[in-house]
Amino acid sequence: MSASPAVTAIARSVALARRADGPGPVYPPREDTELLAGVARRLVGRTVLELGSGSGAVALAAARAGARRVVATDLNRSGLRALRRDAAAEGLHVEGVRTDLARGLGRFERILANPPYLPTRPAERDPDPWVNLALDGGPDGCRVLARIVATLPAHLGPGGVGFVLVSSLQSPRRRQAILRRWRARGGRARAIARRSLEGERLEVWELSLPEASRDARRSGRPARGTRGRRRSRPTSAVDSSPGPGPGRTRVRGAASARRRSPPGS
Repeated sequence: MSASPAVTAIARSVALARRADGPGPVYPPREDTELLAGVARRLVGRTVLELGSGSGAVALAAARAGARRVVATDLNRSGLRALRRDAAAEGLHVEGVRTDLARGLGRFERILANPPYLPTRPAERDPDPWVNLALDGGPDGCRVLARIVATLPAHLGPGGVGFVLVSSLQSPRRRQAILRRWRARGGRARAIARRSLEGERLEVWELSLPEASRDARRSGRPARGTRGRRRSRPTSAVDSSPGPGPGRTRVRGAASARRRSPPGS
């Protein structure tokens, strides 16, 4: 079965984004990046965390808009170097942290993520582990998305909101299961931005915490309905293949050539 135009384009774009000053290629800004950056531009005065920042385009958009503090995470040193270089060139303060998602970090008012979402079976993993880290969303495309949504409550402050990009290339059933789980915990969710591409539809989910959880956090009391329940611990390992393996180079993002970066953007 041949790859879709969107997947093939994304793969090409990532291959073209290789940098000579780091361990591997960096996911370049594409239509998905721009859709999430549009949200970032509205975060004036907020503390902002971007997970899996890739080239850092979303974090830079938040900093340009006047976010109070911007932190971007990634495992790819090349992407973090590029982010720091671009931020310095514009006189912007963006903290680049090499870590898995938000591991080791505190709470933020707004969290943004454009996780890898290409459905990828083990035999399809890219031989380049850095390309794979940027694109591999697991067999259903939702592996990193599920991790991000599950750990959001641990890193959102009172009144905090997460913004996560999703794609129609992912399993619709799995995406809906992730949303149901979030809502079952009292969270609210809605799509606030959409874009249609050739063979792909992108959305940005807005995920907010239940009011009870916010109030409980302020008072130090457990939220109603949560007493006695065990809190799930954030996963600490990246769900992408760290080593080379057989597979094809792919791109994420759209008909225009794209797909995206480590758990990242």
